[in-house]
Parts: sequence; structure tokens; C-alpha cells
Amino acid sequence: MIHYYELDKQNILHELAESDSPVWLHIEEPTEKEISWIHTQFHTPKDYLSDALDNQEVARIEGIHQDELEQPILLLVQYPHTTVSPSGFQQYETFPLSIILTKNTLITVCNYPIDFLAVARDNFNQHSESETPEQIAMEMLWHLSLSFNQYLADLKKSTNTLESELRVAVENKQLYQIMDIQKSLIYFKAALEENLRVIKALRLSPLTLNSTLELESLRDILIESKQALSTTDVQSQIVLHMSNMFSSIVSNNLNIVMKVLTSLTIVLTIPTIIGGLYGMNVKLPIAQWPNAFWIICVAILILCILTIWILRKKKYF
Repeated sequence: MIHYYELDKQNILHELAESDSPVWLHIEEPTEKEISWIHTQFHTPKDYLSDALDNQEVARIEGIHQDELEQPILLLVQYPHTTVSPSGFQQYETFPLSIILTKNTLITVCNYPIDFLAVARDNFNQHSESETPEQIAMEMLWHLSLSFNQYLADLKKSTNTLESELRVAVENKQLYQIMDIQKSLIYFKAALEENLRVIKALRLSPLTLNSTLELESLRDILIESKQALSTTDVQSQIVLHMSNMFSSIVSNNLNIVMKVLTSLTIVLTIPTIIGGLYGMNVKLPIAQWPNAFWIICVAILILCILTIWILRKKKYF
């Protein structure tokens, strides 16, 4: 699907049904026909467009070594996307995003919806200054790096919620959730490291950064990405230790439940044994007494209470 964006007289971005010269062209899940059309219309290499369709594609930058912007420049970065894991819990994965700079148009290509796209577009609309493809690209990179930190905050909340469940955890559900959090953090770390290489390479290029505003924006993007990477490392260590601790606590909680059940079994064995003995068709002490049944019941009750007291004293209850 192709989305066309143009600037009005107030320099505000508006989406149009179709346009021959948009300032920003965004494509999700492009077909071969759409790729061919963009290749012909904007003279963009096909691999710049199709690389985003390969989920295993690594972040990189191409076409940066030019004296003037005669050929399109490719910024291939990784962006986070919310998915559902095979175990049924929410997790985050990263997918490639092609940001292609041409003389008059910014082209972005992705294979999956971008969660922060609407926020980024609304933020563009708040600007009163003129928007160029380079400035829109900087805004796109800013919201991309910001989204990593926002999702990391969500992962931290999920981790804290799991920690509060540690005391009573006896099931594997929490372990599956921790596994999904670990997977998300692994995806984030790999993506952020690759994105940082692209951003640093872009920062050294005078071709696309011709203003102080763009340089400052890229510096902020770099700082935000480094912060996200640092947070990812810390969270990964916390979740790793938490996973080991969780396994131990689940096992310990299960042992406590088994200990209580075993103690109850011991207590309930007392009336079973005595009842079995007095159920035999033989002569037994006090069996002929008129109140033998009540005497036996009281004796069983006393023995049970005594057994419970001993077990509680030894902390089996």
C-alpha cells in the first residue's frame, strides 16, 4: 500500500490519494508492480525498495559517498514492532525499514506496519518550518529511536509485574513471559547496535546534513539510541538473573506445597490406621465398652492434634 504526503501552504503534511511529486512516499508491503513503478518514477534502485522485505536484512547505509545528491541514498535501519509470541504473550521484534533520500522526495519502505508512524506524522504537522526530505528523515529516525525507549519502559513494567508474582509462582506461565521478554531484548540489542553504526556513518556525511538543525537532530537521535542500547543491556542482565531466580522460586514453592500435602497425609493416616484396626473381626481392647466409639474418636482427635503440633514445631506446616 502506498501513502502519499504533500506540504500545504502552511508547511503541514497532508495525506493524498495520489500524487506525482510527494514530499514523502511511504509504502507498506509493496508488490512487484509498485516497486517497478517507484523504480521508474523516482529512479530508485530496486534493491533499495526490496531489501526491506527481507526480515533478516541488516542495517546499513549506501550511496553516501557523493559530492552532490545525484543518486538516491539508502538508510536501512531496524524498527520495533509489537507481535504475539508462539506461547501467546506479547513480545517485540525488529524489522528492516528502508529510508531512501532523493532530491525532492523521501521514500520509506517496510514490510510490516510501523507502530509509531501516526505519532511521527502528527509531529511533522506541528512544525511551522518548511519540511524537506532530509528533515522528515531526521524526524523518522528520532521517533524510531524514541520508540525503542518507550517499548523498553513497557518491558520494565512487565518485568516488575512478574517480580510481584514471584512469591506465589508455581506454574510455567511466568517463565514463558520471561522468555518472551528476553527474546525482545535480544532483538532490541542487535537492532540498536546496527542502527548506531548507520547513524554514526550518517553523522560524518556533509552530503545530507547541510544545516545546524539537522546536525542537532542527529546528535539527539544518537544520544537516544545509545540510551536505549544501555537500557537494553541493563534490562537483559536483570531478566537473565530473574529467570534463574524464578526457576528456583517456582521449584521451592512447589516443594512447600508438597511438604504441606505430605504433612496432611500423615495426619489423615492416623484415623485410617486406627479405623482399620478396629474394623477387624477380632477381640480388641475396649471394643466391648458401651462408649468405645466415642473414646476411639477422642483418642484419634488427640493423636491428630499432637501430630499437627509436632509437625508445626518442625516447620512442616
